[in-house]
Amino acid sequence: IGTYGVGGRGHRDMELTEVGENEAYVDALAYTLRKGFNFTEISLGYGHGQSLALFKDAFDKSGVNREDFFLTHSLYPRDLTTPDVLNTDVANFYKTMQTDYADSTLVTQSLVAKYGNKMVYRLLHHLLDTGKTRYVSLSNASPEFIRTFKKEYGDKFVAHEGHLSFEVRALQDKGVFETCNELGITSIIWRPLRRGATQRNNWPLLIELAEKYQKTPNQIVLNWMCSFNYHPMVMSANRNHIDENSASTTFTMSSEDNRRLTEFRPSNYHPPEVDWEKNVKGDSIVTLVNDFEQHIG
Repeated sequence: IGTYGVGGRGHRDMELTEVGENEAYVDALAYTLRKGFNFTEISLGYGHGQSLALFKDAFDKSGVNREDFFLTHSLYPRDLTTPDVLNTDVANFYKTMQTDYADSTLVTQSLVAKYGNKMVYRLLHHLLDTGKTRYVSLSNASPEFIRTFKKEYGDKFVAHEGHLSFEVRALQDKGVFETCNELGITSIIWRPLRRGATQRNNWPLLIELAEKYQKTPNQIVLNWMCSFNYHPMVMSANRNHIDENSASTTFTMSSEDNRRLTEFRPSNYHPPEVDWEKNVKGDSIVTLVNDFEQHIG
């Protein structure tokens, strides 16, 4: 379950956009949970705190047992301006969710760069040692940093969240997924459908395969990702779209069609360099995804 956009799109340092009705979010999330979706990552920065509050309401409404759901608490540097805010954010997460633990606590490579290995590692080890989190996760990290994190946390390092879509393959080409597979780390995919932009581009290969398998282009993309045992997260407030996403795992494509999808690259796409360490030498992976159409041609 993707949660960025629940309660409005934006972090604490952004004005919220696309704010919908709270009841619609809660209804959609509860419906998704009852259909068996059992993973999410969520940050207090999403929707200025509304995302977590609404998710908690939906979780209570769904009747799902806490122990049957994997809850990841994410810490992003743009929402955490000081070390004190970092600690407060952790405390408020447990308070809002009324839970004694997170299944995983996630940090980004850029957060570690901002506050330093010592402080961030100390916080994560404390959460693990006190049982406040069962595992730790990374997001938007380079293969080199993924290996460093694995050495620090071993089997407690459970997942890496990164972007993969039909058009944007920066992490795939950099070897991020290959590294995670080698180390036994689960790959979670954020914004796999680029908020509907992939389908709106009417890519001939996706249209061809959608017709062949009698599915939608979005289902083709999600099925392709799941064929690698990657786990795409999608946010939707529409029950029909939720059903569509759920049905994307109910069919199998041929190995040849999966190969064609894997090898596809837009021929006229010229992406800028990605800045993994946030030292202002290139774009962030988030900007790369959001600005894809600007780099076509």
